[in-house]
Amino acid sequence: MKATRFPLLILIALCAMTLAATTTLTAQTKTFRGAWFTVEYPANFTAEGSLPSATSGEDEAFDSATFTSPDGSVTFYVYSPQWSGDPTDIELSENEREGQRKVTHGKRQTVTYWTIGAKDGSYTRSYQEVREDETMHVLGIHYTTQQAYNKYKKQYLQFKASLKQFAD
Repeated sequence: MKATRFPLLILIALCAMTLAATTTLTAQTKTFRGAWFTVEYPANFTAEGSLPSATSGEDEAFDSATFTSPDGSVTFYVYSPQWSGDPTDIELSENEREGQRKVTHGKRQTVTYWTIGAKDGSYTRSYQEVREDETMHVLGIHYTTQQAYNKYKKQYLQFKASLKQFAD
């Protein structure tokens, strides 16, 4: 009888550990609600609305937002207007230079990738713009070093995958 309890105890312990890990993962993110989107971001990041919505008609409704890591080495970015627009909050400044753009055309969508770097080498910004029919969104990451990017890469990919857009 003791031999059958041991595998059962292991199974119960594994189930408890799985439940705890699932609960921890869920508790590690928060949801940001923009005017026309929601996105999940790491709970220890600081969220800030950026461009006020041009079409929502609500105060404190944003078409874009930033999410900064506790150590300040990384900032995630999202721009997701109701339909289409211009993310003016990420325009190239005089202290920056733009790298090459890569554009891929699919049947229903066009994806543009580009990188902007500080002329002094202090940071890099990388973006992905997706246009599909009459809608678009931009996701990006600002990072101080390649090590900072690597440290937060998994969370950034989860952030990108969590974007949910909606219209009126």
